[in-house]
Amino acid sequence: MSGLSKRRIAVDGEIEKKLAQGKRLQARERYADAEARYRKVLAVDPAHIGALTGLSQCLIALERAPEAIALLDRAAEAAVPETGYLFDLATACALVGYRHQARTVYRRALELNPDHTSVLINLANVENDLGETQIAVDLLSRAIEVNPNAARAWTNLGKILTGTNLLDDALACYRRAIEIDPNISQAWTNLAALYEILGRFEDALDALQKSLTIDPDCDAARWNLARTLLTLGQTEAGWDMYGFGFACRERQPHRPFPGLIWEGEDLSDKTVMVWREQGLGDDLIFSTCYSDLIARAGHVIIETDARLVPLYRRTWPEATVRAETMASTGLGNYPNVDFDLTAPAGLVAGRLRRRVADFPGEIRGLQPDPARVAECREWLATLGPGPKIGLSWTSGKIDDLRSAYYTALADWKPLFETQDVSIVNLQYTNVDDEAEALARDFGFTLHRMPGLDLYGPKRIWTRLGTAGLPWFPAMRCYPIDRSTDRKSLAARVTADAKAFLGK
Repeated sequence: MSGLSKRRIAVDGEIEKKLAQGKRLQARERYADAEARYRKVLAVDPAHIGALTGLSQCLIALERAPEAIALLDRAAEAAVPETGYLFDLATACALVGYRHQARTVYRRALELNPDHTSVLINLANVENDLGETQIAVDLLSRAIEVNPNAARAWTNLGKILTGTNLLDDALACYRRAIEIDPNISQAWTNLAALYEILGRFEDALDALQKSLTIDPDCDAARWNLARTLLTLGQTEAGWDMYGFGFACRERQPHRPFPGLIWEGEDLSDKTVMVWREQGLGDDLIFSTCYSDLIARAGHVIIETDARLVPLYRRTWPEATVRAETMASTGLGNYPNVDFDLTAPAGLVAGRLRRRVADFPGEIRGLQPDPARVAECREWLATLGPGPKIGLSWTSGKIDDLRSAYYTALADWKPLFETQDVSIVNLQYTNVDDEAEALARDFGFTLHRMPGLDLYGPKRIWTRLGTAGLPWFPAMRCYPIDRSTDRKSLAARVTADAKAFLGK
């Protein structure tokens, strides 16, 4: 072997060593150290796809997205016209959410090989993410035409059809995918999600268990299993799996605190910092556990959405309430650790509400601004005598699938027909067209308070398998699904409202 060959082997070995180090450091969320290793690889081989992928992911994790985009742009510009490399580069772009560049590079690969099944499938995923549903369906159909046994194409087509509410067709796609290859974990996971939509939760449970038999480390399947277990009322098992929501990035924000997460130990002499996760809806639900946490801990720090800070301070004056920072020790950007232990709000719920029996019959109510309450009462008084009923009937996010779970304002005509009652809008979306149509067609008035800003319904899993909402024991729930008759539902709610009002 020549000296040149030996040197080349040594260089290749050093590259692979640095790459492996980078991957290990990245897996441990030591992104800055991983970045250094990946850059050493790229200094020798600027087109190394593994290093490009890892470095771009680390830059995103370090909140340096512009650098990641510039890195991938340079790589795309310099990329050789070879299908395999372009496919890998496009996939790297997709992994960090740079979908427009991913689409461009996948299309370049497709020009070189129009029948490349994997390119067709991945490009379809990107097009769907960018809102081009029909293009995605066409690409997947082409992939199936090229290779009728492409199980992944059938799986992805099923997912897209689920999103467009073509549920029977989606079910057929998943069954075909599983018939072709029963060992694709994602097909079982997606099938389980469809079963949940159809209300077939036991079938969803079976599908998720099959998925995890194939891939025991699939975080998405474990997260879906957690919610399915909670939905079925198997709360202890569900809470035990709930943490996988962070692993698959479905629970946000991801704030790693190595060694500082509360594991259920005594808090009587500890300061614990609890932080908001998900949106305002989940934040309010989980906040019903804060009084119990405060009673257990030496002191509690609550980090929440800045808009809720005044409300929470009035409700829990004994706690420190501050706006969330999104920082964490695991990301190296949390300057002064002023607590002993920490927990996301959902973890607190999982520890303090293990069973439905652990939910209190009464909770501490949130304390609104007295001045704002007075303003609301003054405005409500202008509506005249009689009870006031607040109404929220839809969601701010409506698509073909979600529309099956909501009503239209006109469905509530029986409620508006109730004598001596004023109906007040609690809908945060623009309701002008519906309200005008209601007045024009039926002569009813939907009263709208200036400046009122509210948020929509909670996810169904939060009922924890019960007929109500244990977090808010005084609240009555009216479930709605694809088979629900909207007019019958509105009539039932109206009857209950009249009974409550003694009418």
